[in-house]
Amino acid sequence: MEGLIYKVQPYQEHARLCFVYTPKGKKTLLAQGSQKLNSENRILAQYLTQIEFKDQDKTFLRLAEAKILNEFSKIKENFNQTKQAALMLEIVDQLIVDAYHHDEIYKSLIAALNSKELEMASLSFALKILKPLGYPLDLNADGRKVSGVNIENGGLIYQNEPGIIDLDIKDTIILLKLSLVPYEDLECYEVETIQRIKAFILKYYQFHLQTTLKNLK
Repeated sequence: MEGLIYKVQPYQEHARLCFVYTPKGKKTLLAQGSQKLNSENRILAQYLTQIEFKDQDKTFLRLAEAKILNEFSKIKENFNQTKQAALMLEIVDQLIVDAYHHDEIYKSLIAALNSKELEMASLSFALKILKPLGYPLDLNADGRKVSGVNIENGGLIYQNEPGIIDLDIKDTIILLKLSLVPYEDLECYEVETIQRIKAFILKYYQFHLQTTLKNLK
């Protein structure tokens, strides 16, 4: 079984608990001795590390027969990129529960982490995962002239229609691209535009999922 360590916490004197997201859902691995400097599990049992391990049909198990698949070392060497990756892991930690298509979400998460445009990929992941979370943005126009998008309604606002425009038409088009374009084809945008998109996503999660994403603040 493979998985991505999305959270780590010390356990007893020398061990760690590794919270891992896998194609089958969440599992908690006990990494014995991983806080010791000479432990073979010390590097393996770290936050934001993709690993392979011996699986069992339970959610809590000892880490065994494990190896690193991807350390994401370039991300970890850069503070901003680490925060961008942390946004995705925060969503997994806070909002993913048992009744989801974990295989699809896991593949999406790994693809986003491997994107050359990590900041855009993290925002794209936050938007793409809204559908499996049950609160998708409806950005499909019905032929009328679009003015922008509204958080409360979770969809488009049309010209001469009442309602708050939380993003104008220009930013709504970018929102649509981030929602639909594959991670490997994402392009970067101006800093001011990115900040508006981040603010929109933060408020959307607060309103619909009652969750404040700290890595967007």
